[in-house]
Amino acid sequence: MNLQDTLYFPGTAIASGSQYPLYLLCPTIHLLQPVEPEEGAGDGPGSADLFINHGFCQVHTPQPLGPDRKRFLRLIDDIRERKDDYAAQLSSLTMAAMTAPRQQDDDTSQAILSSLLGGPGRKIARENEGPKQDLWQARLVLKIGEILDQEEEEIARDLLALDEDEHSLYTRLHGEDLVAADEDDNPLADLIDIRARLRQPATGTIRNRFRAWKQLFLSGELPTWRILATHWPDAADIILEAYERHRGQAATPAGALPLPTTVGLTMDEAFAAVAAFRKEFALLADELLATLPAPLPATLIKRWQDALEQHFPAGQFGRTVVAIHHLAGLDISTLLGKPGQEKDQGTLLLAIADIA
Repeated sequence: MNLQDTLYFPGTAIASGSQYPLYLLCPTIHLLQPVEPEEGAGDGPGSADLFINHGFCQVHTPQPLGPDRKRFLRLIDDIRERKDDYAAQLSSLTMAAMTAPRQQDDDTSQAILSSLLGGPGRKIARENEGPKQDLWQARLVLKIGEILDQEEEEIARDLLALDEDEHSLYTRLHGEDLVAADEDDNPLADLIDIRARLRQPATGTIRNRFRAWKQLFLSGELPTWRILATHWPDAADIILEAYERHRGQAATPAGALPLPTTVGLTMDEAFAAVAAFRKEFALLADELLATLPAPLPATLIKRWQDALEQHFPAGQFGRTVVAIHHLAGLDISTLLGKPGQEKDQGTLLLAIADIA
């Protein structure tokens, strides 16, 4: 069974130091994105994302926006630039879109959203308006989620820079008393601590993002991936609850593996570190995945721990745990509600890489 490909959910981008370590274990991570890349860019060589550029990550848009892509992105730019409360903006824009008629050549954010939601002038059959409107709203929720994730990462980096500036100033004011302390300074550990202190998304927020992600997933035909991965336990709980409803039994724990809490301060650092590790230990990661869902031998786990310590010492890079569950007899599509065959559909693994 091919366990080389992993579908990440419900996030639609991997752009944080706390997410990158998943690349150490998963040969290829797949992302669903609400907006397709610009034609000829973003899904291969030339992408700004090094992991996508080098084939570590692949992106999929089940229902491309096509001619509406530019207008949708203008709306997202407007939301990003206004810096208001994103949830309030979404509610306001949605209500405006559903009540206000669209004027010709009106490129305001309300008009764009009205157009995307299938408002007046779109000439969409009434029976198709509901599903299409739901999908547009799902795209908005997912893109706003990306903005929030990016801002949280920027806040963490800004706080780290502020801490370093304060420490540097204190050192200059007090002479060389802190030279020894500087030698032990660990920016990676500081960033890990800052991320841990930032407020994690509320359960309701995660569930809303999952519903939007599910809507996008079900909107098109996609491959059958055998591993689902997330960094949010609340999102994993939704999958585990759905499995129990379908099968009448709980998923089976299939083991746990350590990962570094982070692998670098920047994408460049993270990519270089991940690439070096995979060059040396890709076969070990393959062996781990090939063993699942059978119990992982202690000797195999020890080899993995030693490999991590060689490239990412725990004292510097921290440690978190990936909990793995075996969801036997269902594939992702059936689990999410798409009609499928009733016979046994093989193995699905759920990996929960909790952020420390």
